[in-house]
Amino acid sequence: MDASTLLTNLKVKDLDAGEVFSNKPSGTVVKGYEQPCAYTPAIAPEYVFQESSRDIIVWLLNPGEPLYVFGPVGCGKTSCIKQLAARLNYPVFEVTGHGRLEFSDLAGHLTVQNGNMTFQYGPLALAMRYGGICLVNEIDLTAPEVAAGLNSVLDGAPLCIAENGGELVTPHPMFRFVATANSNGGGDETGLYQGVQRQNLAFADRFMLCEMGYPDSQVEKALLRKRFPTLPKALCATMVKYANEVRKLFMGEGSSSSMVNAIEVTFSTRSLLRWAELTVRFQPLAMQGVQPVTYALDRALAYRASRETRAMLHELAQRHFPQHKATHGDDTDQGNPEDGDGDLSGSAGINFMMAKIQNLSTPRLMKIHLRKVSPDGHHSKDWIGEARADGMELRFGRTGGLNNGHFFDRTSCQNGIPMEELKLRARKKLREGYHIIPELSSF
Repeated sequence: MDASTLLTNLKVKDLDAGEVFSNKPSGTVVKGYEQPCAYTPAIAPEYVFQESSRDIIVWLLNPGEPLYVFGPVGCGKTSCIKQLAARLNYPVFEVTGHGRLEFSDLAGHLTVQNGNMTFQYGPLALAMRYGGICLVNEIDLTAPEVAAGLNSVLDGAPLCIAENGGELVTPHPMFRFVATANSNGGGDETGLYQGVQRQNLAFADRFMLCEMGYPDSQVEKALLRKRFPTLPKALCATMVKYANEVRKLFMGEGSSSSMVNAIEVTFSTRSLLRWAELTVRFQPLAMQGVQPVTYALDRALAYRASRETRAMLHELAQRHFPQHKATHGDDTDQGNPEDGDGDLSGSAGINFMMAKIQNLSTPRLMKIHLRKVSPDGHHSKDWIGEARADGMELRFGRTGGLNNGHFFDRTSCQNGIPMEELKLRARKKLREGYHIIPELSSF
């Protein structure tokens, strides 16, 4: 069955908006489809909707006008539209605007197939004919005269395709039009987005507007924790804090006296997730004295920046991740979990542990919680040592299932001191690629 047949067979269905978007019945009806099709986006189970998605949901309930969603790069404009559509089984026909986009790229054009001339419908015509969402990303990069050619369609008029013999495509009752952009259509006054053009006022006036910003910090922290459970909670929090500082610098809102100028790169939620994923993948580098967090930072974002900006990003990283100096072979850095650092590994972890132990005036109960992430980042194992008055207990195994253990009485410990035995064994594990989780340890 070809795509056109599947689209023709789509059946409209009244859905409960509360059940669809929040799993709580509301009695409010929103129209969708009984089944997804090849053009329906896949549902991302871990996706978290922002507060601004409420405006889009309200629009979906009563779509009298087209929708214009604007906000900074990578804040989730397109993904929000697609995830809402996915939950309604809505087909989405997508195109990205650019300076050379022509109206035929939206409506369709003649093409040669098997030696014969045939007409290929564009995303606008498909959405209008079969009842889908026509999603035009980066519409403010499109020439104003091209965008203005949509005016009659946005008012509900049929689409006339002259290139296909003057065919008239009457808009399906389920047809929706959504545009996304970095600007509100009035041009880019910040100078951050090259190629943005001021749109025709008559065109811009036809839209309902929705402004979207970056997700709340708590949302991004929860997303990191859910997507990468092996990353320490404190480390996830610090990564989000760092990303927000970079975003402020990008918007020219940096508060630091040494970082007052706007920079040319920023963290999207997408690049934040990439950073976290690479941090997990590069965890084995800790065995070589390389800090995985800052090593991954370059490959997730910083290499895209100028040398000046990259140096600025590294300076900011040193403040948030103190053991960053260990990437240059400096074994004197001890890290500071109170600053949100939850990934003390290698020599930095050893120095941190030794500093904590040496500060003890008398031996007492001590617990050290270590973790090692697999090279592929898909699983991890924990090692927990506890020194007590009567000896030292070890527990180890896969994270969440410490099935192995062993107890050493005082006579079996180094110099008869359980804390000395724990120190020696923890040092060995840190050299093997484990890292200390400060919030789960007690010294």
